[in-house]
Amino acid sequence: MFRDHKDKLGWDQTLANKAFKALKKLVVEGQVPPDTRLDSRSISDVLKMSVTPVREALIHLEAKRYIVGSPKCGYYTMKLDTKHISDQYGVTKIILQDVFRGSLDGLQRRLLLLQMTPTWVDHGSVSEFLESFCERVAETTNNGITADLVHESNIRTRYVRWLDLQRPERLSCIRGEMIQLLELLDRRDKNGAIANVDRQFSAIISNVPELVLEGNRRAGDTKDSWLETLSISAES
Repeated sequence: MFRDHKDKLGWDQTLANKAFKALKKLVVEGQVPPDTRLDSRSISDVLKMSVTPVREALIHLEAKRYIVGSPKCGYYTMKLDTKHISDQYGVTKIILQDVFRGSLDGLQRRLLLLQMTPTWVDHGSVSEFLESFCERVAETTNNGITADLVHESNIRTRYVRWLDLQRPERLSCIRGEMIQLLELLDRRDKNGAIANVDRQFSAIISNVPELVLEGNRRAGDTKDSWLETLSISAES
C-alpha cells in the first residue's frame, strides 16, 4: 500500500530511488521550508544526476503525499498540518490498543523488544525506541497493511515527535509512561496497558497544534540552506 514503488524491479538500485530517499528525509525532518518550490534542475545539480530520475522521485513523493503539485505546475513542500499529524497519531494508538486487547502472553513471546531495557540517554534514543516499539507491536499482527500504517505514521510524525521530546518536561513524562507501559505488559495487565496508551497519545495530540506552529516556524528558517543540506545528506 505505502511501499508499492519498492515493488518495481530494480527500484532500490536506481538514481530515482536515491533522489527519492534524500528528498524524503529532508521533507520528513522539516529541513525544507514550507511552500518551497522543488526545482528539478537545481536538485539534479546538487545530487549530480540528470533531471529525469529527480522528476521520477518527485512524482513518487507527490503520490505518497509528502509534497504537492504536478509535472505541469511544479512541486512544492507542504506545511505541517495539525489534523493530519493528529490523525496519524490516532492510527497508531488504535492499532496498539487493538493488539493489547489480544493475548499479551503471545505478544511477550514474539516481541523481544519488551524483554530489553531501553536506553533513555537522550531525546534521540527515546524517539528511536518509541518508533521501534510501535512498529514491532504492529508486526506481531502478521498483517502487512497494519505494519505499513504504523511505519508510515512514524515517518509522518517524526519531526513533531522530535520537537516534543526537545522539551525536558515532555521527555521525562514520556520516559516515565513508557517504563510503566513495559511493566504493565510484563504483568499482562491488558486494561492498564490500553489506558496507558490512551493517556500517552492524548497528551501528544493535545500538544500537536503548538508543535506544528513551532515546526513550521523552524522549517522556515532553513530557506537558504536546504539544498546544501540535501547535498550532505545524499553523500552520507
